[in-house]
Amino acid sequence: MSPISHAAVSIRRLLARRRWIYWLLVSGLASACAAQVLARLDEVEAERVRWGETRTVLVAARDIVPGEPLSGVTVDRHLPIAMIPESAVTDVVNRIARQHVALGEMITTVDIAAGDGPQALVPEGWLAVAIVESPSSGAAIGDRVQVASDGVVISSDALVVGFVDDATLVAAPAHEAPLLPAAAAGSALALLLVP
Repeated sequence: MSPISHAAVSIRRLLARRRWIYWLLVSGLASACAAQVLARLDEVEAERVRWGETRTVLVAARDIVPGEPLSGVTVDRHLPIAMIPESAVTDVVNRIARQHVALGEMITTVDIAAGDGPQALVPEGWLAVAIVESPSSGAAIGDRVQVASDGVVISSDALVVGFVDDATLVAAPAHEAPLLPAAAAGSALALLLVP
């Protein structure tokens, strides 16, 4: 008989003669399982409480386009705290939309810009440049574009921030912005819409 079989037989005999050891092991395992279940139930209850608490946030009452003032186009909603990101805002006085916001979407700090006008839409570290397109791309405020001249992309990541007379105001990274007027002096600029 192998040592493992011999040990198994010895344990069985011990448990058969002393049933209290068997029941002690069973009750110990049952207690450990019960403790695990209670701990999980406490976690579930804590989450349920978190989902029950609400906070007021602003959501879009309709589709909002970049550059549009946010006052009057948002409504208050009471949502569970677990659903609300830390960047949610509760006040949009004197703020404009930095990007497209869909109907029912929560307004966050990413969606808003302070002040008004095209400068409010220019991302940090970027500069706005007025360019004349040839031909017109039909780009709208808030559209991501690439600026090209004679088949060469001058700025691979730009943003339309406004219009002045027949010029389009385009924000581009600070190291690319000075290249746009220089390229326009030699030839026509085209805005390539980025999907």
